[in-house]
Amino acid sequence: MNLQVGVAKKDITPPVEVKNWVTGKSYTGISSPIFSRALVLSDGVDKAVIIHWELVDAGESATKQVREKIAEKLGIPENNIMLNAAHNHSAPWSPVYGNDNNRGKELDPWWVTRHMPRQNEDPYFKKWMEVLIAETVQAVEEANENLQPASLWIGRYDASKYMRNRRPRPVTWGVEKTGTPDGFNYKHEDWDPNVLSGESTFGPLDRTLTAISFRDTEGNNISTIFHMSCHAVSIYPFSDDLSGDWSGQATEELNEKLGGENLFLQGTAGDINPWRRGPEAVDEMAEGLSSYISTAYSFSARIQSSPLKVGTKGMGLPLTDYGRERTGLNVLPAEVQVVSVGPLAIVTLPGEPMTELGMAIRSASPFPHTIVLGYSNGNGGHYCGMPGEKEYGGYETGERTNLGTDNSGLFMVKSAIELLNSIFESE
Repeated sequence: MNLQVGVAKKDITPPVEVKNWVTGKSYTGISSPIFSRALVLSDGVDKAVIIHWELVDAGESATKQVREKIAEKLGIPENNIMLNAAHNHSAPWSPVYGNDNNRGKELDPWWVTRHMPRQNEDPYFKKWMEVLIAETVQAVEEANENLQPASLWIGRYDASKYMRNRRPRPVTWGVEKTGTPDGFNYKHEDWDPNVLSGESTFGPLDRTLTAISFRDTEGNNISTIFHMSCHAVSIYPFSDDLSGDWSGQATEELNEKLGGENLFLQGTAGDINPWRRGPEAVDEMAEGLSSYISTAYSFSARIQSSPLKVGTKGMGLPLTDYGRERTGLNVLPAEVQVVSVGPLAIVTLPGEPMTELGMAIRSASPFPHTIVLGYSNGNGGHYCGMPGEKEYGGYETGERTNLGTDNSGLFMVKSAIELLNSIFESE
């Protein structure tokens, strides 16, 4: 098989007059630009497109807009187009295009408008809505023009130093007194993410940082995708500037280290935060991760290529009473997607899946190299965990943040595994 790859990026930084969904006020400045990054894969017959936005999400209507425009321009089937977001809190949410958002009555998630009205008629936001789609399509067009023969390599690194599960499991009995002070989190002067008192145990953590490299005929890097599961919130909430946060900065530093045009793909990070926050944490994390990826790149293994396979599978996510009330739907339409090349499979989940969902899919996948993305092709039920997650309580399982029932995560896992097996058996 003649594997080819092309890559490009376009600046999608909005004007600072666009409202910051965290404060309801305009951004205070631009700390760093944000980008739409596009990678096109071809096996000489079929093509697949992987797009990464340095935004909070990739909503259903935005995904539909991108797919339709690219299909019209390049003739690539809409189902072969994947849209993933960094879940970067220091940038906007993806706009809602039209009123048919595939989510019934819900347009924006509640936290987008809790401090301000919808922005769709704001002149600055309205213009940026058009720029976002146009620049994304242009990035894909340029990536398609840049197609060149490539070999495929994979390496991994343990990145657990920079991650923590923010949902420790409560101990059910036997605790008389705790030594943990009130408000013991990243804002506390004694904060140490590596310590837990005896009233809780650590939640699950996927320590894997995967580097997927496409190299030219001379062995030079064309593009390296790096994937891990961790909220892009190191600078947030310590700055009200627009920023690409640690994932954007790590990508740019990786461009300097490896050459080529590289991109991040966000994993199942619904319950995973960076270990620390603030401007210094961004710098340290970006430098550390780019070094990790460079090391993984050096020790990568070349893997076999086979014809490109792409599949999607729709499902209806069961909703809570509040979810049905908010959307007006009995079940919420959602999608999983798989792009595979040889032993590599890239799987997407919508919304904010917690890390156990990705780990469950990877462990059951017939593909030995499986990465699972969240924040892709829609917002699904927003936060979503495996059965039993809701009993732990907390923000992620609240009425407004988690519209799915306790079994909705299992629906996503089973759908993804079924799709993986179907594609694998068609090889």
